[in-house]
Amino acid sequence: MKRILVLTTGGTIVSLQTLDGLKPDNDSIITILYENILSLAGDYEVTIEPIFNKDSSNIIPSDWYIVEDSIRRHINKYDGIVILHGTDTMSYSAAMLSYLFHGIDKSIVLTGSQLPIVYEGSDGVSNLIDAVITAGDDRLSGVFVVFHDKIINGTRAYKRSSLNIDAYISCNYPYVGVIKDKKVFMTSDYKKIKENESMSEYLPDTQRRAGNIPKIFVLKMVPGIDAGIIDFIQAERYQGVIIEGYGLGGMPVADSKLMEKLEALIKQGIPIIMATQCVYDGVNLDTYEVGIKANKIGMLSAYDMTTEAVYTKLIWILSITDSYGDILKILQTNFCGELNTIIK
Repeated sequence: MKRILVLTTGGTIVSLQTLDGLKPDNDSIITILYENILSLAGDYEVTIEPIFNKDSSNIIPSDWYIVEDSIRRHINKYDGIVILHGTDTMSYSAAMLSYLFHGIDKSIVLTGSQLPIVYEGSDGVSNLIDAVITAGDDRLSGVFVVFHDKIINGTRAYKRSSLNIDAYISCNYPYVGVIKDKKVFMTSDYKKIKENESMSEYLPDTQRRAGNIPKIFVLKMVPGIDAGIIDFIQAERYQGVIIEGYGLGGMPVADSKLMEKLEALIKQGIPIIMATQCVYDGVNLDTYEVGIKANKIGMLSAYDMTTEAVYTKLIWILSITDSYGDILKILQTNFCGELNTIIK
C-alpha cells in the first residue's frame, strides 16, 4: 500500500464562503478531504496535514521555504507528497520546489481546484484523487502539477484560465501524462524527451545563504515605458531583473536612456534576463536588431523558460551565490526540465 502525505496550504480547494468572499479554511475542510478520497482506500494510505492557510495570491517567497521544510521533514516516511495549493500562484510554487528538490527520486505533486471541494460538482474531488495516484506512481520522480486529468512538469505549468476547470497548460514541453480510470498513462512525447533530455550533472552548492530572500523585479515592456523605472529598481536595491519583452525578446532599443541605464545595472553585476510576453516558443536574442542590441549590452536570455520558471530560478540562484559566473552557468543549466535549449 502506498503511503501518501497531503500537505494543505489553503487555496480555493479548501475555501468556504464568508461575508468577505471565498476564504481558505484548512481545519474545517480536512474531514471533507478524507471523505473524498475514500475510494482510494486499500491502495493508498493517505495522511493530511496543514502547513498554512492562505489564498495563493498572498503567498510570498518565504512561504516556499516553509513548504520545503515540511516536505523535507516528512519525505522519507512517505512514497509521495501532494500539496494542495491555490491556482493563482501554483506555477511559481511548483517551479521553485522543482529547483529545491531537483534530483529527488519521489514525486511531489501540486494540485488545487477552480471550485471549492465543498461545492457540488467541484473539480477539487477529481484533482485530489488524481494527485494522490500520481504521487504514488513509481515511474515518476520530481515535481509536477496535476490538474484536470493532466500531469505537467513543475517548471512548465502555466495558468491560462481564471474560471475554466481545464485551467493549466504545459508550456514549451510535453504533457507528462494523463490520469484515466485511476491509472497514470505517460505520454509518448514525454518518454521521448526524457530519453534525450540532457539533465545537468553539474550540482552547485545549493546550501541557501543566511539573510534576506533576493529581490527580483519583473519589468513588462509596454510602448512608451519610462527609463526612470530603472532608477527605482536601483534605488530599491533589486538584485536581479527579468524583462518580459515582446516576441522573441524585443524591447525599445531606440530609447538610448533606457539602454544606458540597463547597461549600467549590468555592469554593477545585476543580472538582467530577457523573457517574453508570449506564452509559447520562448526567446531568441539572435534574430532581430532589438534582441541583438539587448544581448550586446549583456542582457541574458530566458530561452524557453516561462516567466514563473525563470523568476523562481533566479531567486534560487541568488540565494546560493553572488558570483556572476556561477549565476550565468546555473541559469543556462537544465536541472529539472525547465530549459530545452542547449547552451553552447
